[in-house]
Amino acid sequence: MSTRVKLGAVAAFWLAVGLVQIFNWESGVPKALVMLLLLLAAPFIIAAAGKTPTPLPPGLQRAIAIATAVLLALEIVYLGARIIHPHLIDVPMTTLAAIDAVLHGQNPYTLPLDGGPEAMGFTGYKYLPVMILTYLPLGAALGQRGVLLTNLVLLLACLWLMKRLARSNLAPLLFLMLPIMVQQIFAKGATDLVTVVPLLAAFAVAERSSFFSGLCVGLSIAAKPVPGGLFLACLIPPTKRWHYAAGVACGLSPILPFLISAPQSLLANIVVFNLSRIPDATSWLYGAPAAATNAAHLVLIALFLGAGAYVWRQAPPLATRCGLGAMLTIAAILAGPGAHHNYQLWWLPFYGVIMSLALAPDKACQARAVRYTSAANLDAKGS
Repeated sequence: MSTRVKLGAVAAFWLAVGLVQIFNWESGVPKALVMLLLLLAAPFIIAAAGKTPTPLPPGLQRAIAIATAVLLALEIVYLGARIIHPHLIDVPMTTLAAIDAVLHGQNPYTLPLDGGPEAMGFTGYKYLPVMILTYLPLGAALGQRGVLLTNLVLLLACLWLMKRLARSNLAPLLFLMLPIMVQQIFAKGATDLVTVVPLLAAFAVAERSSFFSGLCVGLSIAAKPVPGGLFLACLIPPTKRWHYAAGVACGLSPILPFLISAPQSLLANIVVFNLSRIPDATSWLYGAPAAATNAAHLVLIALFLGAGAYVWRQAPPLATRCGLGAMLTIAAILAGPGAHHNYQLWWLPFYGVIMSLALAPDKACQARAVRYTSAANLDAKGS
């Protein structure tokens, strides 16, 4: 693959994500078509990531490193401008209200924290306790500014983990160059990186500890059920699967005090509410017959079960697992009741990692992938 082709792939990715951002309300069908193209392109990117590495020219590597640093600096400047007079969306605001409730010894799932029309009468907090715990230190002290500063910490962690997984500055650059990312986390205060960072960490530790990989997945789910729940299947380890399951269970443990305190309220606001949502105008399913929604759900279930069976039996390298997670997440958004901008943060970091591995792979990454697959094969022979 020539350097010109690689740069063209980066430009195509930027354009596609830009179209996803442009196609918003009342544009569910064109948005879905672009997301479907990104979904269909993922298997080819995964396949390219598994081939013999072709390093980028040293000059281009330096340009990528400089561009990454410059973009990060500019986005921190943008944060500085936004933090003076923050105007955050409903998710961070209800999270701040949930923090206040917890600090006063109240259960946020039993309080009327969410009275918007989309709540459909489910007025309790709509996210899980790890979301509250993450934003509590700075949110309790600084309010909306604390949310934005927490998002900066999460962004830095996300970029570091992306670079660690891809062994290239291209991965964080692919995320930093997207306007939708900076708009969501610094202008609107979207909290979705809370669920993404633990999943990236799960991939980072997967080769060394099945327990800690599962723990990270559990913590992601304990912040927000999606996308963490989709990655459960993608991170099934080739060995020590009980360790992985134990880690997931430990990661979910922050939910227990709230579940024991008010099980009906928590399940109503987390489970029943999400199952009851009607497609809105960001989704291609808006106004579609119920049969279309049901069919989309069945396809998603089939993809999830298929991915889980493939990972269980084949123990693919981590790049493939990462790509499967991105694909399942895009499919879940397409099958869901909305395709909001903040939802795109669920899959973009993982897509950036596999693109970086395909376009600027590192030989050490490929060697680790071979060792990971070899370990699974040896375990299979031994059993």
